[in-house]
Amino acid sequence: MINFINMLSLLKLLLTITVSDTLASNSFTDFYDFDTSQYDLSTSEIIITKIKEIVSSGFTIEEFQKAMLILCLIRFIIYAFKYNILTSFKICAIGLISCTLWGIALNDCVGVYFPILKYNPLLNRILEEEVAFRQVAEREAFLKANAFMISQLGDQHYPFEWITPLFARIPENLTHLTDPIYRYIRMDLSETVKTFYKSNLRQMLPFIIYILVVRVGKKYCPYHIRWHFTFVTLYNTFITYIFSCTMRARELLFQTLIPQHRFEEAETLQIYLGAIAFVHMTFIMLAMLHAIFSQYFYLPFLTYSVELHIGKRPKTSIYSGGYTAWQDDFVFYNIKLRDSLRLWWGFLGKGTKRSRGNNGKRKNN
Repeated sequence: MINFINMLSLLKLLLTITVSDTLASNSFTDFYDFDTSQYDLSTSEIIITKIKEIVSSGFTIEEFQKAMLILCLIRFIIYAFKYNILTSFKICAIGLISCTLWGIALNDCVGVYFPILKYNPLLNRILEEEVAFRQVAEREAFLKANAFMISQLGDQHYPFEWITPLFARIPENLTHLTDPIYRYIRMDLSETVKTFYKSNLRQMLPFIIYILVVRVGKKYCPYHIRWHFTFVTLYNTFITYIFSCTMRARELLFQTLIPQHRFEEAETLQIYLGAIAFVHMTFIMLAMLHAIFSQYFYLPFLTYSVELHIGKRPKTSIYSGGYTAWQDDFVFYNIKLRDSLRLWWGFLGKGTKRSRGNNGKRKNN
């Protein structure tokens, strides 16, 4: 009971901070008209206010990430009593890492859909959050550019200064050979490495990490992380086409429909674009919820492709996570199309009563 009361107090504190930050950031011009009595809300009033805000204009990515951390903390407390602190930490850490993989995909999704977030009212607060983030990023980039220009006016400090004493030891009769190398390392090598990384390695870095973690280090990587990492990697291979189609539809909106005064079609297309962004981001958030609870989910063809790559879930390990009833019915490499299109596999993938009964009969036979 004491732990439950402490959890309620923590939840009330977090909700109070969130609502207070939202109210304070809505309008800086109305500072003197701000009603400080809203800080003295009860727990039920805070929750009701937050629910109304979410229903009308959605929630921010930061709030959703905080909710994931709160759920992970609550789960850690529950499993600490059920098992022990170390086992609970391992289970929750595995789920949190898998959730973070989908969180990266969600941030990329917000960045790509930024121009069309305004077409759906439930994405308004995410739009405001992204606008504020970009303003801060632009300000920091401006300050860095100013600092760089100022440093260029003064004494220049090149990287790899530590090689100067090494080249100073070279005999003078060889300096005509080593001086070009020395100047290249000090002045150009750093920029060459940065350019090569941005143009070649940065796009391949997630795939390289995937190979090292999931394929090379699969002995040390839990199945739950490998499953979600493989799903995210497969998701990234085709999601670029959806992004490009969405952006082409936006170009159609501004370059064809609006200039030709086809406003009804333009309004309809805006609704569709907002719906696509909302559904896409909702899917990723649901994937994050599954991941933070160490669960799995089934999507036709995609889940089957993932599990063909990494195998079935080890049921004997408590670190492998939730249920995968579809793995019990599927015969790998001999799957029927009708079975692959099935979406409902029981609550949290536990399977239906009928499928569990059939599995039991097969075992008895």
